[in-house]
Amino acid sequence: MCATIEGKHTAQLVAPLTDSNSSTKPPPSAGKKAPPSPLRSWRFIAIVSVVLWLVVSAPLAVLLSWLTDQATRPALGISLLITPLLTLWMWVSVQSANTKLKWPAMQLLGTTTILMSVVVVCLPLLWIIDRSTTGLIALVLWLLLCAYAAYSALSIKTVQLRLNNGNGSSPLRLVQISDVHIGSRSKAFMQRVVDLCNSHQPDLVVITGDLLDASSVTADDLQPLSSLQSPTWMCLGNHERYVDLQAAIAAVEQQGVKILRNQTELYKNLCIMGIDDADHAGQVGHELPKIDRPDDTYNILLYHRPSGWDDAVSGGIDLMLSGHTHGGQIWPFGILVKKQFPRMLGLFSNGDQHLYVSAGTGTWGPTLRLGTRSEITVIDLVPAQDH
Repeated sequence: MCATIEGKHTAQLVAPLTDSNSSTKPPPSAGKKAPPSPLRSWRFIAIVSVVLWLVVSAPLAVLLSWLTDQATRPALGISLLITPLLTLWMWVSVQSANTKLKWPAMQLLGTTTILMSVVVVCLPLLWIIDRSTTGLIALVLWLLLCAYAAYSALSIKTVQLRLNNGNGSSPLRLVQISDVHIGSRSKAFMQRVVDLCNSHQPDLVVITGDLLDASSVTADDLQPLSSLQSPTWMCLGNHERYVDLQAAIAAVEQQGVKILRNQTELYKNLCIMGIDDADHAGQVGHELPKIDRPDDTYNILLYHRPSGWDDAVSGGIDLMLSGHTHGGQIWPFGILVKKQFPRMLGLFSNGDQHLYVSAGTGTWGPTLRLGTRSEITVIDLVPAQDH
């Protein structure tokens, strides 16, 4: 049986079904992880340093050599020498709970990622124009793209879908938000997201993970969620697992949001399921058969990452909602993300069964998007005769 809920403020009064063997409990053998070996630690530092040189130090060195009409090789040599210091600063900043320390490091990483692409695109210009002019063109193009990337991250577009809701007798409106990343983003941004959700007057709201991404996030930072005017459910993403999970759950549920951990609840003719995020691709196939649900309902699965849809289809899921990929967030990273998650972004269908992968409502790390837009998704579920 599934618990039934008709209003947001009764969400904590019902008892959703959960499997006693579900993956929400750590295995009995779980204990302290063994510390990484020194060799692996140094290998990791070396990899990070190479990436930072390619993405941060080298593009800046090339641009400066062009603008000053100096030789590029010495500039690249100097950039290699300062990269260890850059790696140390970035590591300390990213690990810090102080967002004022973390923010500039993340913005530098994002803007120089854009510069890396600009430098590659402008390289052929050196064959036809002088170095300083090439540098000036690259600088202007970089600044314009960074401004556009900031706009794409700060503005939130609305994606609208219209799907058949099976045996439903009346239409229902669902709003999906995903990857808001409070911690990287502010309480004020959370309020903007909530206001936008409410403006669409949904029957229900779902959050497909990564609502927050820092242990420093408090219930007060999430307080805008309490003003959502519709019953709201959420599944856990990978970033909730990276912080103090129990504290994060308490802070979210304090706002009237119900977190579904390998559980299911009914809302009218909808059966809404949530499965905890996991790194292995078989999580949906492993957990879905454990979740009991009634017949003759429209089955919605909330799972953070867009993997396991084939298992969801064979398991009778009508609509699977995911996020995680950010659509790549900053080009050209989308090329790499798509190799890992072929269903990276948008709507995928198998007959009347659907998967929708959100580009994400917020951003992780730099407040920048290039080639993607922040979004909320408005999904109208309508009876077959109206579809």
